Amino acid sequence: MDVFSEPLDSGVVGGLSEDAYLEAICHKYGVQLCSVPSYGACFFDSIYALLPTVGKAVKSSKELRLSCVDFMRQCCEGQHGAVGERIVDDVNDALKRRLVSSCSTRTNNKVPRTLEDYFAAVSMVSTWVEGAT
Repeated sequence: MDVFSEPLDSGVVGGLSEDAYLEAICHKYGVQLCSVPSYGACFFDSIYALLPTVGKAVKSSKELRLSCVDFMRQCCEGQHGAVGERIVDDVNDALKRRLVSSCSTRTNNKVPRTLEDYFAAVSMVSTWVEGAT
């Protein structure tokens, strides 16, 4: 994250350390910076860490990952309207790319051949979440 890309009203950004700048941004927006484990599920751990502020829809970050994959499957089945169509575009784009995983023995650097290959791979902890770029 480039912390210096977010302007502060105070005009003192240049004199702040990165930590001080992050603290100022958090204060400005009323948010709190928190760390999550980095064992291959940091995206879902980050989202799951926010759930207590909006409700408990799932019981774990692993369950959240599987719910997201199920939602993507539904989109590929023609559900969820325009949002579903946009997600299908991302999934189809992902089928042309090598998967990125923090575990070299699983899916890292492999191109999924089918939708089911893709969904099986992104269901596993350690496979990174990626959309169209």
